[in-house]
Amino acid sequence: MSQEAERAGPGRRAVLEPQAAERLSGVLLMLGSAVSFSTIGLFTRAVSLPLADLLFIRGLFGTLAIWLVARLFTRRRVLDRANFRWPSLCVAGLFTLGMTSLVAAYRVGTVVNVSVIYAMIPLFIGLFQLAFLRRRAAPVFWACGVGVIVGVAIMTGDGLSTGDALGMALALLMTVCVAAIIMITRAHRDTPMLIASGMACLLSSAVAAPFVSGYRFDPHDFAISALFGAVTLGLGRVFLILGSGRVPSRDAALIDVLDAPMTPIWTWAVLGEVPSKHGTVGGCVVLLAVLVGVTVNHEH
Repeated sequence: MSQEAERAGPGRRAVLEPQAAERLSGVLLMLGSAVSFSTIGLFTRAVSLPLADLLFIRGLFGTLAIWLVARLFTRRRVLDRANFRWPSLCVAGLFTLGMTSLVAAYRVGTVVNVSVIYAMIPLFIGLFQLAFLRRRAAPVFWACGVGVIVGVAIMTGDGLSTGDALGMALALLMTVCVAAIIMITRAHRDTPMLIASGMACLLSSAVAAPFVSGYRFDPHDFAISALFGAVTLGLGRVFLILGSGRVPSRDAALIDVLDAPMTPIWTWAVLGEVPSKHGTVGGCVVLLAVLVGVTVNHEH
């Protein structure tokens, strides 16, 4: 039991303990989301299919994964009206736009720039809350947000000046989309989001379908692409939607950027690529900033 709960009376303690349990489950779900999204680089390197083929297969299996989870854990039918309220449709559209922007950013820009701009999500959350909710963040939040950016900048060494403007603009669009998703999910926790997100995956697959080079896929590449969709679109999106509704938006944003330092861990463990000194030091800075932010910062 927490010290705050011990000091509280019996009535307040009954309220605090469920809140603490909900927040803990939200933190764990957001960590799962970060781990899932951190495998994007690994899967991309492991598949030799053309981009359209990869997006087509990934979208289909991401859709199946999300709808399966929604059916098992929410018992909702796909065509329930509650699945298509404006918050869930907004989240679905933002997911589609954000993931498309992410792929395009990696194609025309550099991983360096995408990672650094994506690490700015906590700052965008703070700015959005200040602009739309008139909610001021504690100084420690801004310090942790800057710490995240500094950590990712250290990871990338001296490569920050080499990315092109278009790639950075697309990465910025993706970052804004994810920040908006976190805020909408937090503000509308009672609105089901999973089914609409599954439809967003299906839409992305439909958009890629006309550009598929052929439908006789190599079994190995097909299996990896299917796993890519289930892990990053299926589990990643599900964890993000469920987790961001249970923790403060700023905490969710700080945890979400943990995928940046985790990406080299996957490439080292699976592909044998040893992380650089910059990557190791920068990853430690990011982890420390996130840990401090989640521990100290609270949304009142």
